[in-house]
Amino acid sequence: MAVKIYTRTALDHFKLEGDIIGRLVVEYGELEWSLCLLVSHVVKDLDLAVKTLYRSRGETQRVNLADALIRNRIDPKAKQVYEDTVARLRTCLKIRNQYAHTNWVRAAGERLCYVDIEELAERSDAVSMGNISLYRLDMDIIEDQARFFAEVAQNLNYLCMEVQYLNGSIKLRGFHYIQNIARPKMAIKLNGSV
Repeated sequence: MAVKIYTRTALDHFKLEGDIIGRLVVEYGELEWSLCLLVSHVVKDLDLAVKTLYRSRGETQRVNLADALIRNRIDPKAKQVYEDTVARLRTCLKIRNQYAHTNWVRAAGERLCYVDIEELAERSDAVSMGNISLYRLDMDIIEDQARFFAEVAQNLNYLCMEVQYLNGSIKLRGFHYIQNIARPKMAIKLNGSV
């Protein structure tokens, strides 16, 4: 059965891009859940991990709480991998928030662009339609960001298993760690404004 769409947005004209962007926004929750599981393995208490992280609102606060619970408790053999992975997770969060707090625009008919509303809110000058910046996306950028999310997910899964192995709760290692994950391509800020 076909779903009726009652509003027309820029993403109606860029369906493939919109599908991937939508998945990134939603799949960020999977990264958060993996981080929560990592907390549970480090502190050895799933109940504490879930209730501490998910009773708070906001993705940034969750990452910060998880970091506070993990950073000084993680086995030293896994600490550098953890620090690298959480830094990359913060990049995923930045991408997720840009897309979740965005106004989508179809510029010049055939370019997918967005206005970063969080960026507008943080400005010290008055926001007006004359000083709003546009960011351009293309499929190459979006697919590279999807690759980055998948590689960060892989490393979070690796860490969950490695921490369990190091603390003796499992006897096998299973996931592969991806070293030196390349930073994802980011949207291109267009010169001028809307």
